[in-house]
Amino acid sequence: MAEFDPWAFCYDVLHPGLPGEAEFYVTTAVERGADTLELGCGTGRIAIAMAMSGVRVAGLDLSGEMLAVCAEKLAAVGPVSGSLDLVLGDMRRFRLGRRFPLIVMPYRTLMHCLTPGEIRDCLRCAREHLEPGGEFILNVWAARPSALSRYGTTPGAFVLEGKHPLPERQRLEHWIQVWRDGGKRLLHERHRVIEKGPRCGIRHEAEMTLSRRWITHAEMNRLAKEAGFKVNAVLGDFYGAPYQRQSDEMIWRLRA
Repeated sequence: MAEFDPWAFCYDVLHPGLPGEAEFYVTTAVERGADTLELGCGTGRIAIAMAMSGVRVAGLDLSGEMLAVCAEKLAAVGPVSGSLDLVLGDMRRFRLGRRFPLIVMPYRTLMHCLTPGEIRDCLRCAREHLEPGGEFILNVWAARPSALSRYGTTPGAFVLEGKHPLPERQRLEHWIQVWRDGGKRLLHERHRVIEKGPRCGIRHEAEMTLSRRWITHAEMNRLAKEAGFKVNAVLGDFYGAPYQRQSDEMIWRLRA
């Protein structure tokens, strides 16, 4: 079972994306007018929007349950001016038998590679699927010391991350624990999702533990070049501002 399979039913409610992110990736794909591969497409938040905008998209994800939700959402949309082909696969080791002029990896997906070796494998695999002169765009969290200091080095109590309304007077509660391993640059997370009915009775409960690895600017720059990329630009947000030390995001635009 893939890590995100248990969360497919509520993923869209809990993860609406980052400000300006979807518009950035969709606009880029439309302007390129090219076939696009999305790595870690999940439930299709961005892939479906690209297909609706006329882009021919291939979406790869390791979670069959997430892809099933994506397929249901695509069917509900009806005919689109582009297309979306879904592929079950691992972004660290996939072989699609074709190359793309544009590959994207939104929503900090690279952080699910937990070692420098896994990051290197993912970048090299993307490079092998990119056409000469093509572009690979991805964003990762810019882990500033002030942000990391919010997390302890051992699990604390669960904290209520949010309450989300659902149809028929139901709601979804999201509880989370986060702690860090500075030596390995890992954030460990334990999530608990509780679906409650109109009278507060628990109708469904799921728990998931995952880890994500933060990446420094210097490390990402080195690994990208080792994988055969040229760094075209590093942005600090999805509106075009250049990356600076106080930025919360790093958006890497890499060329083959």
